[in-house]
Amino acid sequence: MIEFKVEGKAVPQPRPRVYQTASGKSKAVNSRQSRTYKRLVKLTAKSYMNKRRLTIAECPIAVHLTFVFSPPKSYTKKKLKAIESGSLVYQKKPDLDNLAKGILDALNDTVYRDDAQIVELNVKKQYGDTDHVLIAINKLSNGV
Repeated sequence: MIEFKVEGKAVPQPRPRVYQTASGKSKAVNSRQSRTYKRLVKLTAKSYMNKRRLTIAECPIAVHLTFVFSPPKSYTKKKLKAIESGSLVYQKKPDLDNLAKGILDALNDTVYRDDAQIVELNVKKQYGDTDHVLIAINKLSNGV
């Protein structure tokens, strides 16, 4: 199992901006913030992999992503208590699928060859003390 934590607030994968070059060809680009965050995820993953002398997975894998967001400072004690008890869950933007896409793309050629190897995906958002992402990857044998 591969488990590591990426510190900081997660950045969702935005839709690429498409524009025409001077030669008339279309070019798609992602935001600078998204590219920077993907680099952070990739560097964190590489560091983890190198410290443990792990190699890139070539087999089917299961990925578990937990996006943790700290509550705003403006939240009342009542809301903070509701978060602690689990009755108030994180339902705000960014969308879960866009958050996951950015992480999964960043891990290509670092933890696994291609995100097509992912056969199981578990993703959730929740409140916590600090902003971070918990990433857990299991190698599956025989595609099961």
